[in-house]
Amino acid sequence: MPEWNKRNFTVLSAQALKEGWLDKELSFVLVDLRSEKEAKGGHIRGAVNLTASEIIQALKPFKEQKPPIVLYDAKGDGSAEKVAMTLVQAGFPGPRVLSGGFAAWQGAKLSVEAGAPAAKVAYVPKPKAGAISAAEFQALAKAIPANVVIVDVRGDDEVDKGMIKGAKNVPADEVASRLAEIPKDKELVLHCTTGARAEMAYNILKEKGYKARFLDADITVASDGGFQIK
Repeated sequence: MPEWNKRNFTVLSAQALKEGWLDKELSFVLVDLRSEKEAKGGHIRGAVNLTASEIIQALKPFKEQKPPIVLYDAKGDGSAEKVAMTLVQAGFPGPRVLSGGFAAWQGAKLSVEAGAPAAKVAYVPKPKAGAISAAEFQALAKAIPANVVIVDVRGDDEVDKGMIKGAKNVPADEVASRLAEIPKDKELVLHCTTGARAEMAYNILKEKGYKARFLDADITVASDGGFQIK
């Protein structure tokens, strides 16, 4: 999934955008691709109004930060999908598209902001709940304390190529069925390759009462157990 996500876009429902992104106050770039007149008539909170022709240049200063990007058009006519693929080709991985566009947002009777939306992108990365900093992860992984377990949630084919020394491997899609193997009296620090699966496993473990954090970053593990975080 992570590699697929880098080469494609995904789709969000209006409810998923509200509950999973806006309500959680995540840090991301929400782009209204409609005309300036349409956007002034009502837009989704936090949106920046950009045309398809100016979006790449507007996002260029933030490219290294890899901001999550959500796009919406007027009615889900395919224009947002075209822009999403343009972003993917320009090196912005995994943009999301609001299914049905602004019309779907209104159809779900969700809150609409009046007045002109922002015309310039503003993005400040904010750590996700449960995320551990790269610096702290590096320190823990290089000398794992007795009260900490590094949990590698990548698949078997990935860990066969290299795994952090002392880490425990439980693939993300097996975490829920292998809870008996995961110590509940220690702090769990999870990682995968990009942070996506680690976050998924983190949410499962938190719901079950485990003390856990996860690395929300790209990490490459070498055959000798050494690793690099980007």
